[in-house]
Amino acid sequence: MSNQNYISKHLLLTLYVFVLLNIGFFYDSNLQKRLNIVTDLYHGIKIEDEYRYLEDLKDSSVISWLQTQRKEALISIQNIPKRTHLIELQEKLESQNTNEIKDIKVTDQDNYFYLKRNPNENYFKLYFRTDLNAKEKLLIDPKDFSKELGQDYYINYYKPSWDGNKLLISLTKNGEEFATMRIMDLSNNKLLPIEIKNCLPTYGGAYWLSDNSGITYLQVPIASNTNEAYLNTEVVLQKLDANTPEVLFSRAHDPELNMKPEDFPIVFKRSANTRFAISAVAGATPYHDYYYAPYSEIKNLRPSWKPLFKQENKITTYYQDQDSIIYLTSENASNFKICKTSLVNPNIKNPIVLVKEKEDEVIESFRLVKKGIVYTTTKNGVEAKLYLLKNNKNIEGISLPFAAGQVSLSSKGKHYDYLSITAEGWLHNAKRYIYDFSNQKFEAGDLSQSEASHLTKNIVVEELSVSSHDGTMVPLSLIYDKNLKRDGNNPVLMIGYGAYGSSITPSFSRKIMSWALEGGIFAVAHVRGGGERGDAWYKGGFKETKPNTWKDLIACTEYLIKNKYTSAKKMAINGGSAGGITVGRAMTERPDLFAAVIINVGKMNTIRSEVGFNGENNAKEFGTIKDSKEFKWLLEMDSYHHIKKGEAYPGTLIITGMNDSRVAPWHSAKFAAKLQKYNSSQNPILLDVKFESGHGSNDSKKERDESVADVLSFAFWQTGHPNYQPEE
Repeated sequence: MSNQNYISKHLLLTLYVFVLLNIGFFYDSNLQKRLNIVTDLYHGIKIEDEYRYLEDLKDSSVISWLQTQRKEALISIQNIPKRTHLIELQEKLESQNTNEIKDIKVTDQDNYFYLKRNPNENYFKLYFRTDLNAKEKLLIDPKDFSKELGQDYYINYYKPSWDGNKLLISLTKNGEEFATMRIMDLSNNKLLPIEIKNCLPTYGGAYWLSDNSGITYLQVPIASNTNEAYLNTEVVLQKLDANTPEVLFSRAHDPELNMKPEDFPIVFKRSANTRFAISAVAGATPYHDYYYAPYSEIKNLRPSWKPLFKQENKITTYYQDQDSIIYLTSENASNFKICKTSLVNPNIKNPIVLVKEKEDEVIESFRLVKKGIVYTTTKNGVEAKLYLLKNNKNIEGISLPFAAGQVSLSSKGKHYDYLSITAEGWLHNAKRYIYDFSNQKFEAGDLSQSEASHLTKNIVVEELSVSSHDGTMVPLSLIYDKNLKRDGNNPVLMIGYGAYGSSITPSFSRKIMSWALEGGIFAVAHVRGGGERGDAWYKGGFKETKPNTWKDLIACTEYLIKNKYTSAKKMAINGGSAGGITVGRAMTERPDLFAAVIINVGKMNTIRSEVGFNGENNAKEFGTIKDSKEFKWLLEMDSYHHIKKGEAYPGTLIITGMNDSRVAPWHSAKFAAKLQKYNSSQNPILLDVKFESGHGSNDSKKERDESVADVLSFAFWQTGHPNYQPEE
């Protein structure tokens, strides 16, 4: 997002108030005149699409309309009193932390690499330490690349070589995911002349060869926001002594594997000395097809790939242990189990079960250590536990430093007595610890001081289970001030996602805390389609069962209203990306339940997804229009086609980024245009188009703080908070 200088604020404000009071919504009459309704026939069903025109993002009139929408949205949001207060509040919540550190990598030599951002900085820089307590050294400041290339670049991925002598750095800009990679020689801190373009290291990762002489990574044919960019991608090998990369794994290179154009090929290498290379034919699903081959064949670019796991084996994580492979699977175990089989003669049908499925805990992750296998579990996605499966087959619990909502693991592998964890929760900043196996205690392992703000000392968490439309109990997390009264008069901001088996896990968030400190209840509905309660929970909101996702959100809303936490006039919902389906369909099915709806880069027009960016790949998660049954499922989850003429809709803020390569911006544009036209209420329908942003994950600190302030201030405005009402 850029701070553009628009026409006089006061003049536009006057215009905004006039339009809002007289017609209640925004739309461009010139655009309406150009409408050409397109009628499609899907399996005998006629579907009219009034705003197909908006899918052409190169059309000058479409761009002009989007720019107008952006201006109107900015004026509306910036006219909300105390919006700037929310930006300042986020900064105060951060002031307890001297800096923000993420993506710590510890090498076998005990060297530390990490990304750090000081409170007054927008982007992360890459630092190095020889050990935990050593003085840090700045390795990469993305500003140096920005000066050279004339735009604001930032680091979105990095990987040190196995010997710690070289460093791969990936840089991108303006919210884009397509990156340029460079390699630094750490002996002299100079960049090698190789410049690697059109790459996606954030998909599957980039991996050094065992002898550190080259790297493998995913390359796209065209680095642009078109569907073609995600078709026929290739894993390539870039050797440090070569000018150009060579194809290692792809649809054309390995025709015997019958890959589809939309599949993502990946070649993994998680340790330096593995005998076998593992590859995957992946995509927008938690489970993939895996293959293996002797690692010695990688350099000749012709590995003899043999089948290892199929998608139906439901493998999410694996690690090699000499000639065996240890893996996490939900096959015949919805809450997952840890299994082992040989890599010389795999037996997936009858593996050795190392850790059995638990009844009410989902096994989330594991790591190999010298003492055995360390693994984490969660209950309802919000209560984390840690265990050690010893080499003698006994299992013992490991006490966490505090009651955490999520725990992430890091180890160096089977030959090291090394384990570090990062633990966090709704009320706890992420904290890093190193486990001392001899004393069976955790020791502080943070690279900087990071304490939760004293401002949040009165904030409490309530974990509930709510009966959904079919009697299924849905976990619901509430975060609010302990002095709050349940009188039906509290503003609520509820988020929901529910896709890809991904969970909304507890973490200390300035967004959550800012809302709670301003007197609101922040709610997290752990709806079906996510992974909070295992594979069955995921499949409970998948394709045909997708309606459970938004019906769970509706049930959680009704529960809060019935039990006097809030009322419909005080209820706001917020979802992004695939969560756009969740909140969009909740809104179109029950507009009476909500005062405000905020949708970030949402998937709103699902029957058209396959023609958008990465669309055919996402058909694996949501369905394809090519199949008559799946088309009906897609139509049912299509928020755009469920907008009704003359319906009174709540105030709606729709946010999208023009550089989004995951969900095409026209999803948001079409939804906003139709909603503006059909809405019969006087509530504002705003479309905020960020022309220098993407899917949101790589936005700068300033952009994130402002985006949070936009969402919260709009929700407070529409739910009637007295301090957030614009002057008339």
